[in-house]
Amino acid sequence: MKKIFIKICGLRRTKDAELINPYPEIAYAGLVFADSRRRIDIKTALEIKSALRDDIKTAAVFADNSLDEIKYIVAEVKPDIIQLHSGEDNDFILAIGGKVWKSVSIKDSKSIEKITDFTAADGIVLDTYSPLERGGTGKAFDITLLKGLNYSGTLILAGGINKDNINQRIRELSPDVVDLSSSVETDGYKDGLKIKELIEEFRKGDRNGA
Repeated sequence: MKKIFIKICGLRRTKDAELINPYPEIAYAGLVFADSRRRIDIKTALEIKSALRDDIKTAAVFADNSLDEIKYIVAEVKPDIIQLHSGEDNDFILAIGGKVWKSVSIKDSKSIEKITDFTAADGIVLDTYSPLERGGTGKAFDITLLKGLNYSGTLILAGGINKDNINQRIRELSPDVVDLSSSVETDGYKDGLKIKELIEEFRKGDRNGA
């Protein structure tokens, strides 16, 4: 059985880095530069990055940012992954360069077609469709809409994952990475107790290395 890792997105303080460092299952941290309540500036991103455990990879998250802005932030922050959450196409992805994860909002049975369209992306973030928000909704989507999905890149499962459903969601799809944010927060900030409880549940899963 493959090893599955956790990504905690939307870190806003160096304290958030300290909260996730003790858990080897957490392999990725998301730094948001999109227009969001979790948005941080370059200075804060660098401070968080320096506080993270050495082997935790960072993902810079963008939505509706211009190509120039993305390139500038990437040059300054040097994230391991560039995560895109708006209408970017393959040409846009190739113009950025580097390792890119592209978000696909799962709305209906046709959503599966979009996943295989992004041939330039290294990974796909599966998230819940919302007409108002790009990610971070805290709502789960119907995984049966992805029946028959055949994707060879990195598959990242997001959208409403919490300690009560994390192992069920993993069993349903078997992603490479599970991406969480709001379910481990209190008042918009990462909560150490909620992170601990999530990891404890994750470790109960019957998976190799989890």
